[in-house]
Amino acid sequence: MKLIAHRGGRGFGTDNTLEAMEKAAGSGVRMIETDVRSTQDGELVICHDGTIWGRVVSRTTYDELRKLDPDRPLLSEVLEKLAGWVTFDIEVKEAPAREVGQMLETYNIEHETLVTSFNRAFLKELREIFPKVRSGYLYRMSYRYEKKLQSALDIGAEMVLPHFNSIDEELVQQAHDLGLEVYAWTVNNEHDLVRLTDWGVDGVVTDRYLEFKDFMEGVRLAFQ
Repeated sequence: MKLIAHRGGRGFGTDNTLEAMEKAAGSGVRMIETDVRSTQDGELVICHDGTIWGRVVSRTTYDELRKLDPDRPLLSEVLEKLAGWVTFDIEVKEAPAREVGQMLETYNIEHETLVTSFNRAFLKELREIFPKVRSGYLYRMSYRYEKKLQSALDIGAEMVLPHFNSIDEELVQQAHDLGLEVYAWTVNNEHDLVRLTDWGVDGVVTDRYLEFKDFMEGVRLAFQ
């Protein structure tokens, strides 16, 4: 199972900052999930929430956001420091598909980077323009996951990323039968990790990357 550090390496510093990501990478984290939005002037900024100190990110220039939050990095700054050192799960909250794909091409990481989103239109456009980029369809709770799986296929995604509480073994089996991987978010409990592993989930996004890595290694050694 693949482990992915949530929100730019949560637990290594302030969420989604370059400092936290560098510390996570230096501590052994190999894949980092982070969030991207587009500013008013078209910059791709690392940011989870739609507002910063009351200012709507999409209606604010990057220079203005930087004054409000000096530690808020651009995606280009993160890739300049860490591309090739770690791989990324880039969750696009709100940004143009072309600009995101071009950024990955600039750093020659379009083959190894996972781009995820709740926005199906964004994912479909990304697939059409940049077919080499791996993509995943995010969703929350769903009691009709067959429709979600079909949506993922329709937009050309390679995986679905449901909230961990909406996953069961049947969903995982059906997704795999359709050629889709299943990644779960956000998993922070060992019991949930074991259950998802037993069901064949392919990866988890977690706030406890290093602890889970040690836990999984301990379980592996115990069964040797």
